Amino acid sequence: MDNQSILTTRQSQTLKAIYKSLKDSGYPPTLADLRERLNVASNQAVLDLLHILENKGFIKKQEGMARGIKILKKGFKALSLKPIISYVGISPAGPYSEAVEDIQWVSLGNTDGGDMLIRIKGDSMKNAGINNGDMVLVKKSKEFKSGDIVLSRNDDLKAENPKYKNIPIYPDTRLVGKVVRVFSRHKNGQGYNS
Repeated sequence: MDNQSILTTRQSQTLKAIYKSLKDSGYPPTLADLRERLNVASNQAVLDLLHILENKGFIKKQEGMARGIKILKKGFKALSLKPIISYVGISPAGPYSEAVEDIQWVSLGNTDGGDMLIRIKGDSMKNAGINNGDMVLVKKSKEFKSGDIVLSRNDDLKAENPKYKNIPIYPDTRLVGKVVRVFSRHKNGQGYNS
């Protein structure tokens, strides 16, 4: 095994603390949370540990976010745990309605690089193979290409059902991410297939 695959005791404690925060609170820990859990005096000690874990490929940090830590596949493997991903709630796919946020963490064998799991309510995406009640795995992104199915913060963009009109992109429309996987609901309503 190379040094990039080996965790020291302190690095392992840090990775476990991140995982515990995700499972218990639904969010990654802040620097203050990690400082307390690891019983260290400075933010710099925590930042050094996070930097090492990121360089070794166990986590990914999102700059500028207080809780911007994501455990990568290698990190879950080091913890001998299945990857977990946030289930953030329900997104409307049809006539305008409020999205419902309900953050929970669920175990998912293969996250395909996705960041969040969302249940779809409505039928505006049926011609894209996404039906009412299906779950979609969304990867946060700032780059999109024609044909991507996206999650937006605003009404929506292009319906994939002819009974709905396309909605123009307004200055306040925010593209959050793109769908990387669809989990179709079984016809009897029990469970999902990908």
